[in-house]
Amino acid sequence: MGFLGTRAGPLADLALIISIAGFIILLLGVVYAKRGILLTHFKMTRLAVLLLIMAFIWMGPRFIGSFHIIISRLTALPILITVFHAVIGTSALLAGIFLAFDMVIKKTRYPMRTVFLLFILALLLGIATYIVRYILTPLPPR
Repeated sequence: MGFLGTRAGPLADLALIISIAGFIILLLGVVYAKRGILLTHFKMTRLAVLLLIMAFIWMGPRFIGSFHIIISRLTALPILITVFHAVIGTSALLAGIFLAFDMVIKKTRYPMRTVFLLFILALLLGIATYIVRYILTPLPPR
């Protein structure tokens, strides 16, 4: 049992908290960009991306390790939510890395807004995955 009081382990709880904190920092970065304080905006977005990389380091191997279960139950709603979270979250993280660390993607308003919307969707799907997997799904009988 994790420290949030659910069936999740402590690392799953930590990944959820890091993801939410990373998104809040990213949101603050957006506020700084709107105010024209671009140096702080860049620092905040880089910090947010680094935090989200930390969460990904925990989530990625668990997703890959569960791949056989995912494939066998692909039409189940909890699995679909998890797969969409993984695909959108990985896309958002890669695009965020390219933007935050000045690689490949040119920093203009539209790519940044698109990546920000991807992060919002990935976070919502991640929270939904956590809720479905660790709160709503009953324990299997022993």
